[in-house]
Amino acid sequence: MKTIKKLAALCLCVLLAINMNTAVYAGVLDDIIGDKPVENTEDVEDTEVEDASYDTENVTESINTAIDAEPAKTSVSFSDIGSHWAKKWIENAYDLGFVSGYKDGTFKPDNPVTRAEFSTMLNKAIQIEITEKINFSDVSDKNWFYNEIKKSVAAGFFSGYENNTFRPDNPITRQEVSKVVSGAITTGNIDGEGATLLKDYNTIQEWAKESVNTVYNKGYILGYPDKTYMPSKALTRGEAVKIIFEIVDNENIEYGFNITNYNETYSSAVVVGNLNVLDSVGNGNVYIKNVVVLGDIVISAKNVNSVVLTDVKARNIIVESENNPVKIVYNDNVTIANS
Repeated sequence: MKTIKKLAALCLCVLLAINMNTAVYAGVLDDIIGDKPVENTEDVEDTEVEDASYDTENVTESINTAIDAEPAKTSVSFSDIGSHWAKKWIENAYDLGFVSGYKDGTFKPDNPVTRAEFSTMLNKAIQIEITEKINFSDVSDKNWFYNEIKKSVAAGFFSGYENNTFRPDNPITRQEVSKVVSGAITTGNIDGEGATLLKDYNTIQEWAKESVNTVYNKGYILGYPDKTYMPSKALTRGEAVKIIFEIVDNENIEYGFNITNYNETYSSAVVVGNLNVLDSVGNGNVYIKNVVVLGDIVISAKNVNSVVLTDVKARNIIVESENNPVKIVYNDNVTIANS
């Protein structure tokens, strides 16, 4: 019986060793199999077996928890960004999964970024999934960026050139990026003079000036220390990462959204996917203000009185019920791409 007692005690100590330090379980061993006589052997054996079973379950649970736990993600360390001004944004962007480096371990932060590359970065960061047919003469379904350009066109970020080209390998300029970014952010209630006080403001193309002022006022694309904007300068990879990361970090991004209450205002959001006006709004009014919908506004409510839009951008407005007499009110700054 004494031999059995010692074996049971040793088993218990092995189990305890997993969760206790050596000094502690050594003391337990001395207490159990030391020189002191045990008067009630049966009671001790029962207690030891019960305790051993309990500890085994705890150890098993601890091991399973350790196996199931997801390891913490660590930032990559590119060999050429150690002292670069964009280092923290590059590492954060890598952790979010919308950029990667080169096979030689570099990031090349000062290299120009192409239109196809910027399209891909922005799509991945905001998680664009919708696509639209494209027929650009210089984009083939064999190109690595084919699906990304389909997504960018569907989201309204890019539209191509008048001669039906996209020019995917061209470096994207700062004024072009301003135009693209302005389509991915909320733009209502913005105050400021924009880039108008910069020395080279008059060199910005007319089609880009409104967008340049918008992104300048929101702080996404500012001027250089010499008070210039350099609108025709190619954007660098470091600049692209900073701009996109700050959009993701600062905009209120929703992934699909359902409006279910009437006479309330849904405002200040970027909706990735569709914004749905559901039947639960009844026969009240729906107000949508300062919202970018990277998809469609879908009105399935059968009896809604009106949908009032202010500072809204969307791809389409779709009224699902043919018999729905819904009134759509367009206030200031409403852009529906396919209206």
